[in-house]
Amino acid sequence: MKKNTFYLNSWEEIKTTITNIGNKSVKGATIGVIMAMLIYLLSIAKYIETGISPAFDIIVGSLILIIAFGVSFYILKTAFTIVKEFNPVFVVVFLSFFIIANYLPDSFFIHPFIISGLISGAVIGLAISKGLKKYVSAILIIVAVLANGYLFYYLWNDGFNNTAPVTDRYWNQKASINEIEDPSIEGNYKVKTLFYGSGNDLRRADYNNEVSIKTSTVDATPFFDQTSGFGNYLRKIYWGFDSKAYPVNARVWYPEEEGQFPLVIIVHGNHQMQNFSDPGYEYLGKLLASRGYIVASIDENFLNASWIGDYNHTEVFTRAWLILKHLEEWRTWNNTEGNYFYNKVDMDNIGLIGHSRGGPAIALASVINKHTRYHNDANIKFDFNFSIRGIIQIAPTDSYNPQTEVPLKLENIDYLLLHGGYDQDIYWFAGNRFYNRVCYTDNNYHFKSALYIYRANHGQFNTVWGKIDTTTPKSWFLNLKPIMEEKDQQKVAQIYISAFMEASLKKRKEFIPIFKDYRNVNKILPKEFYINQFEDSDFRYIANYEEDFNVTTATLSGAKIQGENLKVWKENTLPFRDDWNSSQQNAGVFLGWDKAEQTLKGISQYTININDSIGKISQNQLLKNLFFFICNNQGDVDSVDFTIELVTNTSTVKRTFSSLMILPPPLKVQLTKSNSIFTLGKNDSFERILQYIEIPFSELRTENDYFNPNEIKQIRFIFDKTDRGEIILDKIGVN
Repeated sequence: MKKNTFYLNSWEEIKTTITNIGNKSVKGATIGVIMAMLIYLLSIAKYIETGISPAFDIIVGSLILIIAFGVSFYILKTAFTIVKEFNPVFVVVFLSFFIIANYLPDSFFIHPFIISGLISGAVIGLAISKGLKKYVSAILIIVAVLANGYLFYYLWNDGFNNTAPVTDRYWNQKASINEIEDPSIEGNYKVKTLFYGSGNDLRRADYNNEVSIKTSTVDATPFFDQTSGFGNYLRKIYWGFDSKAYPVNARVWYPEEEGQFPLVIIVHGNHQMQNFSDPGYEYLGKLLASRGYIVASIDENFLNASWIGDYNHTEVFTRAWLILKHLEEWRTWNNTEGNYFYNKVDMDNIGLIGHSRGGPAIALASVINKHTRYHNDANIKFDFNFSIRGIIQIAPTDSYNPQTEVPLKLENIDYLLLHGGYDQDIYWFAGNRFYNRVCYTDNNYHFKSALYIYRANHGQFNTVWGKIDTTTPKSWFLNLKPIMEEKDQQKVAQIYISAFMEASLKKRKEFIPIFKDYRNVNKILPKEFYINQFEDSDFRYIANYEEDFNVTTATLSGAKIQGENLKVWKENTLPFRDDWNSSQQNAGVFLGWDKAEQTLKGISQYTININDSIGKISQNQLLKNLFFFICNNQGDVDSVDFTIELVTNTSTVKRTFSSLMILPPPLKVQLTKSNSIFTLGKNDSFERILQYIEIPFSELRTENDYFNPNEIKQIRFIFDKTDRGEIILDKIGVN
C-alpha cells in the first residue's frame, strides 16, 4: 500500500511541476512562437511580386499572411473554448486515435472512418439522452443505423459494371488464318509432380519432409544484406533463416516419359508472404508439362511483403539472382547420373515466366545471365550463361533499375507481355516500357508481343491471389464487378503462354499469327476486347518516331513527311494512365481531323514520301507486308476509319482501315467505386495502347497487277471516312 502511495504522490508531483513550469513560461513561449512565425512570414512575403516595388510586395505579402494567421487563430481559439466544455475522456480518446491513425497504413480511410463513427455515436447518444420512447430519438437512431448500413454495404459490395460491351461486329471479324492448333489443350504426356528444396522448412511440408531433391541454401548478403534490423529479425523468427541462407525451393511438373524437354521457370511476384504464392501457377505447370516441358514454380515468398514491411523493389536483383541459382541446380541435375532429371532437361531451350515483381526479375535475370561479374562489386564473379530463349512478363512492375535512372534493355530474346485493363495493382500498362526496350541486334529470328486484356485483373493469373488486387482497407473501395471470370482469364493465359513456348522454345512458327492478331484464335478465346502488339527481327521501319522530334522527318533516311488540313499534328511520347503523368517511353505521331473546323480547307491527310529510299529496306527482296501501329486517342469517338493509300511509279492502291480491323472503342475503366475517396489512374479513363496492323502486299497485288511494293513512293493516310477523330500512329514499316 505504501509503495502504491509513493508512486501516486510521485506522479502528482511531476504533474504539478510541469504545470508550474508551463504557467510561468507561457507568455514567453507565446511571444517566441509569434516572433518565429512573423520572421518566417516576412521572409516568404518577398515571393509575391506585383511589379510596383519590393517594399510594397513585402507589405502586401505580410498583410495577407497575417490576416490568414488571425483568422486561423480566431477559429482555433473558439473551437478550443468549445472543446474545453467536453468530457475530457472523449477529447483524449478522439485525439489519441486520430493521431495514432497518422502512423497507420492507409490513413486516407481511417480518418474519415473515425469521424463517421464519432457522428454516428453522437447521434445515437443524443437519441438515448432524449429518451428512447420519443419519436425524435427513434428517427435519430434509424438515420444512424441506415447511414451505417449504407456505409458497410458500399464497402462490401463489388461495385458496378459500366464497361463497354463486346459487340458482334467487333467479335465476328474475319481472321486472316482460320485454323491454328489450340495451344491450351493438354498434350499427350503424363504429368508427374515433385518438390525440391531445403528439406527443413518451418512453414510448409512441401519443402520439408516432402522434398524429393534436397538443395543447399545460398548466401544473398553480397547483394541484399537483410541480417540486421528489427523487421528482419521478425522475418527470421517466422522463416527460420535470413539472407545468409535463402532456400532454393520449387514445385515441379514434368513429363513422366523419357526424352529431353525444354525448361520453364515461373516466378511469382510480391504478395503477403504468409499467403504462399508459388502454388498459384499449377494450371500453367500441368498444361505445359503435358505438352512436353519441365516446369518449376519457384519459391521467393520470403522476399515478399508482410505486416513487418515491404522491401519496395530493393530485392528485385536478389529475385533475379535466385532464378539463376535455380538454373544452376538444374544444370547439375541434368549432368548427374541417378538424378530424377539426368539427361532429361533441354538446357539449350529455357523460358522464364514472371508475374508482377517476378516480371522485372526475369528480365534482369536474362541480362545478368550473360555477365561474368556483379556490376556493383566486380570482385564477385558470375558463371551462369544459360540458354534463355524467351521470357513472359505477366502484369510486371517497372520500378527497379540496376543502375539509377538507366532503364534495363533486353536484347535478342523472345518476349511476351500480358496485362489486364482492370489490374488494380499495376493499374497502368507498365510492361509496355519493357516491350518497347526489347531490341534485336544479331542475325537470328526473334519476336516480341504484348496482349492487353480489357477486363483482366492482376491477381487472377495466380489462383492463390484471386480477384482482390490489394489489401484492406483499399480493397473495400475497388470496383470488382467488371472483372472477368477467373477461369476465362486463366484460359487466355494458357493460350498465349503455351503458344509462346511452342514458338520460342520449340521453334513452331505456325503459332506466330496468334501474337499478331487475336482474331486468329477468337474461336477459343473468351469473348473480350483484346489489343495485340507484335514486332520481329525482320521488321524494317520507315517511321518509328524515335529518331528526333522533327515532324517532317522519318526514321528511314531520305524520307519526308507532310500533313494537310490536320487539326492535330504533333509528335510526342504516349502517356500512361497512371497518377503521375509518366510516359510509355515511346514516341508516336498524334493526328486529328474535324470537318467542322472552319480553318481547315480540304481533306485531312498525312503523307510519308519515301522517294527511292525503299530500296535500302528491300535490298532487292520482295517485301511481304506493310505494318503500322494505331490507337484511338479520342475518348468520345467510338470508331476509327480512314483510307490508306500506297503510291508507286505505276499504280495506286487503297484500303479502308475498317476493312482491315474494327478497333475496340476507348476501353474506359473505373477501378474504384468512387474517385472522390480512393482513386487509381484518376488522370485518364483509358490507356493509349497501340494495335498492330498488317497489310499483306499479296492482297493488294490481286487488286492491281501493276502494284510493286518495292517501288512504293508514298504512304498516305486520308481521313475521309468520319467527320472527326484523333489517332496515334507509330512504327510504320515493311517486312
